[in-house]
Amino acid sequence: MKKTFKMVTMTATAAMMFAFAGQSFAAASEFKDLGNDAAKDKIVSLQQRGLIQGISADHFAPRSIMTEAQGIQLIVNALNLNLDLVRFVKEPKASDYFPNAKDDAWYANALIVAAVNGLDLPRELNPNQLLTREEFTHELIHAIEVTGKLPMIKPVVVEIADQDQINVDYSGSIMRALNYGILQLGKDGKVNPKSIIARSEAAEEIYNALEYLNAHAVSADENGKVTVSQGVKLIADATGVTPALTADTDSNAALTRETFTTLLVQAMEKAGKLPMINIVPTDIKDADQIDVVNSGAIQRALKYGIVKLNAEGSFEPKAELTLAQAKEAVDNAVAYLKAHPAPADLNDAPAAE
Repeated sequence: MKKTFKMVTMTATAAMMFAFAGQSFAAASEFKDLGNDAAKDKIVSLQQRGLIQGISADHFAPRSIMTEAQGIQLIVNALNLNLDLVRFVKEPKASDYFPNAKDDAWYANALIVAAVNGLDLPRELNPNQLLTREEFTHELIHAIEVTGKLPMIKPVVVEIADQDQINVDYSGSIMRALNYGILQLGKDGKVNPKSIIARSEAAEEIYNALEYLNAHAVSADENGKVTVSQGVKLIADATGVTPALTADTDSNAALTRETFTTLLVQAMEKAGKLPMINIVPTDIKDADQIDVVNSGAIQRALKYGIVKLNAEGSFEPKAELTLAQAKEAVDNAVAYLKAHPAPADLNDAPAAE
């Protein structure tokens, strides 16, 4: 599936009154119907950050139950998922991913964003189906692990009184949710996996998930060296094309400027279906240090504006790439692809690779 850079405008209907709003929503006043709800402080915090809204300006309806579409909307908005780096050859539709979805429904954009960002959702998903606690928890855990790039953990096994009621496909997510502190057992030691999740319960899980992500954010050293595996992931995330490596490539080895540039150029040319171009070769002072197999890609990278020569006119092909340099090159590649959209091909599916 190919990633695109084309944004899809979200439609708004009265149904959104019952959904969770995006981050641009400004909370008018504190909800008046929270009472002694256990998650009151967390709900208010999310409201103040513009992550949720109620069924009216000052009513949240904490005990109202949620549909699948509302749950997905909440996760998408809370994690700020979008299609900014996604490029389609034709306009995507929710029904391309979920046959039961309506393409003109208020939730259509959220479903597209969720699918393209790799959320674990069933293709036969019914947007109007009521959402159980185990279903919502599984979708949320998978979303934060994928988008938050969380490391795999070996969870401490927690004894759950109603373990036998948990869908086996969700048991791993439930256990990790307990380990992450996103989900808590009731006083009776139960999860109540089959109960329909209420708005306040979903909001509490979202709050706990965001707190966990903030506490475990991966700090990146912009001057740190980029390994082959890291560079390949940067390129794949940006272009939707995973660079091909030889079998003997060491994924933990540091990437050189010439290798990364070649891989990036090849990926963006494939992703953007860029035409072959005739270029006047740029004079590179240290051209004799560039491997001949990389020279063409580097010349094209200079033409595309992806990379630049240093003040002395050298490329420094053998220098180890820093994270800052890699990010700058990727950003430049994305900008070029946005400015040079691929020709439409009606035979291509609007999907992400």
